[in-house]
Amino acid sequence: GGSWAPDGPKIAVCLSKDGNPEIYVISASDGSVITRLTKDKAIDTSPAWSPSGSEIAFVSDRNGGPQIFVAPAGGGAAKQVSFNGTYNTTPTWSPKAGKRILAYTTRDGGNYDIVALDLDSKAMTRITQNEGSNEEPAFSPNGRAIAFSRAGQGIFIANADGTGKAVKVYSGSTTGVDWGPAPKD
Repeated sequence: GGSWAPDGPKIAVCLSKDGNPEIYVISASDGSVITRLTKDKAIDTSPAWSPSGSEIAFVSDRNGGPQIFVAPAGGGAAKQVSFNGTYNTTPTWSPKAGKRILAYTTRDGGNYDIVALDLDSKAMTRITQNEGSNEEPAFSPNGRAIAFSRAGQGIFIANADGTGKAVKVYSGSTTGVDWGPAPKD
């Protein structure tokens, strides 16, 4: 899927136009390529634009299994930021001003769990711990909660700081969890 730029009519997308999945920034008005963000023989997918508009997180298998990378939105070297687990996907940014926090799905054992990573301090917080197959995290508009799907069970919401227990808010099969926009007041 694509990720809208927070500051304008641009979208970060994964395209295989040159035979290999790469991350591009395209114009939302006509689809023209503005920037090719990645150029690697690996598979690069799942772009997520930072709230500041200065960085794009994405998934790449360039160093083995899928891991989370971050690159400058205008182009430049990508840096691997996830080092836990063997399979890390679905990065999403916290909307908290002045913070650079990513939540993502990780597999470090038999289950998929949700973690949050502060890119500046390198502190990782477990949001779930072996409570089923948890995937596709999405921060709430205020950054205090993370919604995610749990395979075969439904949608859960947990505190973004890892405290407390996740609460089920919907039962059933789900994918693509996301929040609506923050209220204006």
